Amino acid sequence: MEIQSVFLKKMLQQMAQKKASSLHLSVGSVPMTRIYGRLISIDEEGILKRSDIEKVVQSFINEEEVLELKKRREILMVKDFGENFRFRINVFFQKNNLSVSFNYISEEIRDLDSLGLPEIFKKNVSSNSGLLIVAGPSDSGRTSTIASFVEKINSEEKKFGITLEKPIERFFVNKKSIIDQRQIGTDVISYVDGLKHCLEEDVDFVCIDEIKDNFEEALPYMLELASGNCLVIVEINGESSIRVLEKILNINCKNFSRESVRFLLADVLLGIIAQRLIPNQGGELSLAVEALMSNFAVKSLIREGKIYQLESVIQNSAEEGTISMEKSIKELIASGKIDSREVDNLNLEI
Repeated sequence: MEIQSVFLKKMLQQMAQKKASSLHLSVGSVPMTRIYGRLISIDEEGILKRSDIEKVVQSFINEEEVLELKKRREILMVKDFGENFRFRINVFFQKNNLSVSFNYISEEIRDLDSLGLPEIFKKNVSSNSGLLIVAGPSDSGRTSTIASFVEKINSEEKKFGITLEKPIERFFVNKKSIIDQRQIGTDVISYVDGLKHCLEEDVDFVCIDEIKDNFEEALPYMLELASGNCLVIVEINGESSIRVLEKILNINCKNFSRESVRFLLADVLLGIIAQRLIPNQGGELSLAVEALMSNFAVKSLIREGKIYQLESVIQNSAEEGTISMEKSIKELIASGKIDSREVDNLNLEI
């Protein structure tokens, strides 16, 4: 797609030059970019008016997307601008004015070995069944980590995989594996319908991005898939393993008691990784991770619903690949990769 708006073209070119990860345009504010985790204002562009943002949005949105925006008051999409600009774009209303955020999608898929994850967690990517959860707040690199998982399988194993995404961000080229990517709303009506299809298919692994609506309806199908001959990798918004498990176990699933969910989750869970991206000394970002690997103690506590007791497991199971966020951050500080002041700026406890 050719960029029609001169202002937008200029902003995206500045993003590329400064290696910014996102651009935020809001009425009554100057444009803001996020560069290696830091929000930077572009003061020289001045305060944005309502008409400025309307022109930007009109330059790339199509008729079908206009109708959805009017109906839902927000829309998430992925757009390609030329050969080198691919963005996840969120258009929404605030104070009855349009706002828009552009998040750059890198074509690069990092090698899994370079992410700094526990070895046992990487080995679980080759499991024939079970549930792997990738968690973290927004802009923590969750999608990039899952892409690395998929690419590892794709490069090393002959498997059939399906991704359920809204929208599709990165395209995978089939190597040893076959990967079918299905966009919610375009290729399949809903996550639930996509998961039902997977249950009927001869599928080896399924990757699911963050489900923002009707997670409680999709959860039983994810657990059922993971309990069979299928590896399920799912992205969940949550700052820690404990918060993620709380979120899952507090859900009211139709035809599933909370006890049933606890027991099934305990049976299928392989591990949870919660991650954060922290500005480093080189002016870029370093990955800090909390990894909870499932073992007998973890399974027992999940079945009993004693989630908060998992904190001691996280602190005391390093030999099994488990690591706390606190330890991960302290190792980054000790190695000189990050400064403790950056940790303070993010209000992270160590």
